[in-house]
Amino acid sequence: MSKYLIINADDFGYCPEQNEAIKELLSKKLISSVSVLAVAPAFDDAARWLKENKISAGVHLTINSDSTEKPWKSITGNTHLGKSGALYHSSKDITLHATHKSVRAELEAQYDKMIEAGIETDHADNHCGTLYGINMRRFYNDAYGFCGAHNLPYRFPKTPGFIGRQLGKAPPSVILKLHKMLVDKAAGYGVRLIDDLISNPWNMERIGNYETLRRWYLDSLDSCADGVTEMFLHPAIPLCDEKTEWTKRVFEYELLKSGDLLQKAEDNGMTVISWKQI
Repeated sequence: MSKYLIINADDFGYCPEQNEAIKELLSKKLISSVSVLAVAPAFDDAARWLKENKISAGVHLTINSDSTEKPWKSITGNTHLGKSGALYHSSKDITLHATHKSVRAELEAQYDKMIEAGIETDHADNHCGTLYGINMRRFYNDAYGFCGAHNLPYRFPKTPGFIGRQLGKAPPSVILKLHKMLVDKAAGYGVRLIDDLISNPWNMERIGNYETLRRWYLDSLDSCADGVTEMFLHPAIPLCDEKTEWTKRVFEYELLKSGDLLQKAEDNGMTVISWKQI
């Protein structure tokens, strides 16, 4: 086999600062794919730009909102997903109130919004992991059913290396069993998965500076095995001069702009591809 790498920018449509960074990176071919948040406030701008430039994108499925102050509105307005049409922020609320019917309807509505905006949709992935079963709900069945119905590949790694990188240690056996079950489930639904997944899990307190984050991403490419690996980041231009959690997005933007990831992939014999090529 050969080594393939997808470099994906998540959260297109999140806000103007995220959109501007992603537009630049796509224009300069410094990333190979992108995922769009259909419920986010800057969606229309992202959708218009993708349509004008004839670029396909993934649907970044979400059943939660990132903020309690300005929550995203669900497209269906189903009260099982949040009060007054606003998506729940708390994972606990999602666990207690969301239903499979409401989740599947929202996934379909977000996909339909992408199609109606003229975006060719090439894959699906999930915002904050709410469809992976980590909230003790089997919403992965709804995600797999959705992907199978629309013949979309899905972001979930067939190998468990991603879990160890996220935890910073070897996963316990119960997690490995759950991972295998999820991979087998995907096969049962006829959904194509990638082989591995890379994304830095640290907060800014642990990252500290740009070079630490840069080194982590470059080193992570040294351990890639044969098959398709996706690296996803959340690039954005600065919101202010202060160092906040948003600074991690700015660092990822700077890293992608540098071209260092593309060079490292080339040095390691990896072919950079898009989700559309899957």
